[in-house]
Amino acid sequence: MNDPAIRAIGGAVLVDHGVIPLAEARALAAFYAREAETGGGGWSQHCLARAEAMEAAVAQAALWRRAAGWADPDAADRF
Repeated sequence: MNDPAIRAIGGAVLVDHGVIPLAEARALAAFYAREAETGGGGWSQHCLARAEAMEAAVAQAALWRRAAGWADPDAADRF
C-alpha cells in the first residue's frame, strides 16, 4: 500500500487505527506537517503525505456533516 490509510467515510475520519474525532484529526495533521518540515528524506515525504491526506479527510468529513445538517461539524463528535 503506497498511500496513507486515511479516509473520510460519511462524516467520519478513518485512519489506520480507527475512527477519530475531527479535532483530533486536525491536530494530527498539524503534527505530521511539523514533522515533515523538520524531517529529511523518506520520513519527511511520508509525514507530508499523511498530513495532506488527513487534511483532505477532515475537509470531506466536515462537508458531509454540514450536508447532513450539522451547523458545527465538530458537534457531531460530542454525541
